[in-house]
Amino acid sequence: MAMFDPQNPEMMELSRQRKMADLLMSRGMETPQGQTVAGGVYVPPNPLKYLANLYSTYAGAEKNKELDAREIALAQKLRELGATETKDILSTLRGTPEVATELAGPAYQGVAPTAVMPAKAGDANAALAQALMGQSPQAQRLIPSLIEQANPKPIPEQIKYDLAKQGGYKGTFNDFMNQMSEADKARIAIDKQRLGLEGGRLNLEQQKLAQELTYGKPLTESQAKATAFQSQMIGAENNLKLLESKGFDPSSYKTQATLKMAGGPLNILSAPEAQQYKQAQEQWAEAYLRFKTGAAATEGEVQRNIKTFFPQFGDKPTQVAQKADARRQAEQDIGFAAGMGAGRGAQPINPQPSTPKASQEPKKVVNFNDLP
Repeated sequence: MAMFDPQNPEMMELSRQRKMADLLMSRGMETPQGQTVAGGVYVPPNPLKYLANLYSTYAGAEKNKELDAREIALAQKLRELGATETKDILSTLRGTPEVATELAGPAYQGVAPTAVMPAKAGDANAALAQALMGQSPQAQRLIPSLIEQANPKPIPEQIKYDLAKQGGYKGTFNDFMNQMSEADKARIAIDKQRLGLEGGRLNLEQQKLAQELTYGKPLTESQAKATAFQSQMIGAENNLKLLESKGFDPSSYKTQATLKMAGGPLNILSAPEAQQYKQAQEQWAEAYLRFKTGAAATEGEVQRNIKTFFPQFGDKPTQVAQKADARRQAEQDIGFAAGMGAGRGAQPINPQPSTPKASQEPKKVVNFNDLP
């Protein structure tokens, strides 16, 4: 339940009722005490107090069961809300294409009437406003990245390039970035002389400078996590593509059977390709869930995501292609939260399907009786 917002009114009410249920259970566990009256006579506790304590314990336990169910329902509600808000925010950020819809009714000169919804350009400021008004943790995590996109700040190299153009520089920005300024050269030379640095350390300084010129300021904590999750998902997807390029068909009955055995008690009976494919599926699904919920994913959640995003037995080719598109879209969407870290990790690959080796020409058999 780590994804809950403590300020959420529903969560606050559940927390209050949980304290009352715990109080009932604690009172029920108290042992009734007797008392000594005048004359030193001990009077045992009323038997009804034992019944009252039992009832308090029972009532507290039942209330906790009810609250557990309500918390699970609230968690599902918040996750669905987060998915909806994230989808709306990203749609506003990316914009929407033009959509033409054929209307029902009589055609005019043989042409059916068409309604056209014009394209809508992406708007980072509107997306940021949606995220700020969002009620889910997923929407809140997008805010830092959206702030950067809505209010881009020129990096120092861009400022230097603009000043150089004003001074008569004719080259492109890439040309300007590829040349090291005299000040940078002097700084590295002084550091090398003062600290006695050798060529290896100098190369590190140059690499550090090149990284600063390329990426700018360091990533925030949320951007770094999103970058790591995106890299894990793309790396897993690359392994899936390699296996499929070698002829592994994840939607066939035989393959599905070996995938069910992989990772379980019958793992030793499954094919090596199935074990590799199963591991890549679970790596992708767990990384995606960790990004969405911010908490460790349960086995049930991982398996549901695998059914949603990966081929299952009986899936038609169009369904398999649709699931592959959904995985690519999920990887791209995480790139928005990664900000400057998007694409820094594993890079997508597109392996070519392996082709069977050409069959060798059969050897010609010579019949000695045919010789002249």
